[in-house]
Amino acid sequence: MAHDYDNQLIESVAVRRTRLATALLYGNNPLQRRWKSSVRTFFFSVALAAVIAAVCVGYSFVTNLLEDLRQQQQQRAQSAVVLQISGDFADDDGGGGFRLTLTPHSGAA
Repeated sequence: MAHDYDNQLIESVAVRRTRLATALLYGNNPLQRRWKSSVRTFFFSVALAAVIAAVCVGYSFVTNLLEDLRQQQQQRAQSAVVLQISGDFADDDGGGGFRLTLTPHSGAA
């Protein structure tokens, strides 16, 4: 009989310590504890979703910016003109001169 009393006393002390620790950490109202925990989890989820959305928007912006720059470089390369100057060209007057030839750049070096 004394053995049961000892076990019961040890269990009650353990339960009391657990209750005191949770009351100290979260307050004495268990409903309020659950509500605070749920609200904290909700706000954490909203913040995490906002961070993920910001990363997606940033990635899309940078990808779009790099694609635009690549297209502009291609357009510049296609619209480039090569200037060739050649000497010893006789014009209609019989005098010497230079000949300027403008040819579109093919993009290949």
